[in-house]
Amino acid sequence: MKDWFSARRVTAVMALAALVLAGCTTAPPQRWGEWIDPALGSSSGILRDGKVLVACDTFDISVRAQCQDDLRRALEGRGVNAVAAPVDTTAMNPREWEGQLAASAHAAGAKTVFILTMTPATTSMGSGMSIGIGGFNFGSGGGAGIGLSAPIGGWGSTGFSATGRVSDARNGRMVWTSTFAASPSSDIGGQFRELTRTVLDAAQSAGLL
Repeated sequence: MKDWFSARRVTAVMALAALVLAGCTTAPPQRWGEWIDPALGSSSGILRDGKVLVACDTFDISVRAQCQDDLRRALEGRGVNAVAAPVDTTAMNPREWEGQLAASAHAAGAKTVFILTMTPATTSMGSGMSIGIGGFNFGSGGGAGIGLSAPIGGWGSTGFSATGRVSDARNGRMVWTSTFAASPSSDIGGQFRELTRTVLDAAQSAGLL
């Protein structure tokens, strides 16, 4: 009888551990939207047609440099001739930044520009609560829309959104964009890599690769 109770206890502990691990599993990034220029078609291969200038728009210049290196390597791994933009390029809004990148694209001989914007979207408060930043929301919390441009330090994990957009370097016209949001995590580097991979998967599905 004692052995039976011990076996039941071990089984219960293993079941509880499995539930805990399942609860800790991070959900994959969620797509928030996508647009493609109808004139581009469903299998343009535009990112394989010549050199591509890549740039990351992030809250910190050191994070930007790492993001651009990761993005360039990820694109090269998919057969793209990618070159990173100068990390000190800054602007107040995406359209201004694309204008600044036009000169870099011309100097590099790039036909297209791939910009990846990483923005804090949610922050976890613990106990299942979360605060939405900029309108994004996960968990049981509400979207506060407080418009922060950097993670809230010391409050918990931060979830980022990633927006990829591809523009024709000759005229600055955007031809594709897609946005994904990740659930809060303390591993920002891992989160960036996963979001980068997810955005590139979307670009490939859209026929850009």
